[in-house]
Amino acid sequence: MSEEKRTFSRVPVRLKGYARVMQDLSSPQKFTGDAVGEESPYDEVFRNSKLPEELTHFFAQMDQKLDRILGLLSSDTLQNDFPLEVEILELSAAGVKFRTIDTIDPEDALEIVLFLSQIPMRMVSSKGRILGIEDDTKLYRFEFVETRGSDMEAIVQFVFQQQREQIRNSKM
Repeated sequence: MSEEKRTFSRVPVRLKGYARVMQDLSSPQKFTGDAVGEESPYDEVFRNSKLPEELTHFFAQMDQKLDRILGLLSSDTLQNDFPLEVEILELSAAGVKFRTIDTIDPEDALEIVLFLSQIPMRMVSSKGRILGIEDDTKLYRFEFVETRGSDMEAIVQFVFQQQREQIRNSKM
């Protein structure tokens, strides 16, 4: 979100997130996951099986439901690993603006996990650094430094979807 990365679109949001302080940006990410995986890897297996279509549809839905349940159950572990609760108020592919009740040193390197949606559960993460705190709003400006390709793709898709929704709403 620094001036040299202003080519990215920004959208106002209200997303939940968690963060953790890292020793430095070269530390490995703790969060693992695939944000873009809308389709289960088993969907292809179900489609190519010789089972009746109704049964394969049932199995695919059951697989999605189990993924949601596991995602909800893993949120406790996520809160333990990422103790800082953050509320994201602006999102772009370059970074976020967030607020938190916790005190964060602007020198700290952070890993942040964002909930792009809760159902279906879609989370992304990035390592980055605090660029500063806005005087008027007290929002932290966080720049993404290292983001996995699938997470960046999910963020860009989310921003694009939000922009389309804003355009649709403004025409009404």
